[in-house]
Amino acid sequence: MAVNPAVLVGVDGSAGSTAAVIWAAQTAARHRAPLHLLHIVDVVADYGPGATEPLTSADYARLTDHGRRLLDAATRQAEKAAAEFGGVEVTTELAQAVTTPSLLDHTAGARMIAIGTRERGSLRRALLGSVSSALARRAHCPVAVVREGIDLSPRVRSWPVIVGVDGTEVSEPAVGIALAEAAARGVDVVALHVWTGVELPERYGFEPDSIATEMGYVLAESLAGWQERFPGVRIHREVVKDRPERLLRERSERAQLLVVGSRGRSGFSSMVLGSTSQSLVLSANCPLIIARDTD
Repeated sequence: MAVNPAVLVGVDGSAGSTAAVIWAAQTAARHRAPLHLLHIVDVVADYGPGATEPLTSADYARLTDHGRRLLDAATRQAEKAAAEFGGVEVTTELAQAVTTPSLLDHTAGARMIAIGTRERGSLRRALLGSVSSALARRAHCPVAVVREGIDLSPRVRSWPVIVGVDGTEVSEPAVGIALAEAAARGVDVVALHVWTGVELPERYGFEPDSIATEMGYVLAESLAGWQERFPGVRIHREVVKDRPERLLRERSERAQLLVVGSRGRSGFSSMVLGSTSQSLVLSANCPLIIARDTD
């Protein structure tokens, strides 16, 4: 792996992709990392079911030319977005491949991969369901989801990074990423541990106050050692009884970044590959990073 691996972005020309390019360029610049823009000419996605005529050499040439123009435009957008952070080294790649396996292959050695989503909640056709799910489950790096229309203006730069902590080892990558991103941005981290109260009902003798206290200890233990590794980042600990989906969506309104784990037994990370995560991907009001437990 490179000493300072690149931030990878899937470029498709959509508004969501543009938002991902801008966010990824600024993130790469903050980490003094390179930015790699990738456009995939996926014949199966564009001319698969329903296609009645084979592609000609002229069709391939047109698709390739279109992809190069998208990459040129994305490069200009990235360089403009990163300029105030000291600039960024941009490389581009146009690949003719099937989207899912190609994206997964390219995540090996990357700092993270950024993908965009549409404003109204559906992933663009080239990144629908199976692709985003595959990235969340099998990517070799963190997966950043940037929704079209998310506020990336200077006014959000003082807002904190929020991380979901579930008290298990699988949340450690999320904590590490959240602190690294907060350090690069010069902001605080809010570490949230959520419990619903369903698992430990009062009728079985569990008192909410004592449970909250115990979970506070769990959260503190999960964060042990991290403050020493990131002494310049203030960490705020919160234990909240609520529904994770609702709480995350609400808190993301005043955060510049939300980080969760890719799996787990409880709390935030367990939901990332389920229905709640799909809602989060489509409804979070700030960029979302899904941390892989192999990061």
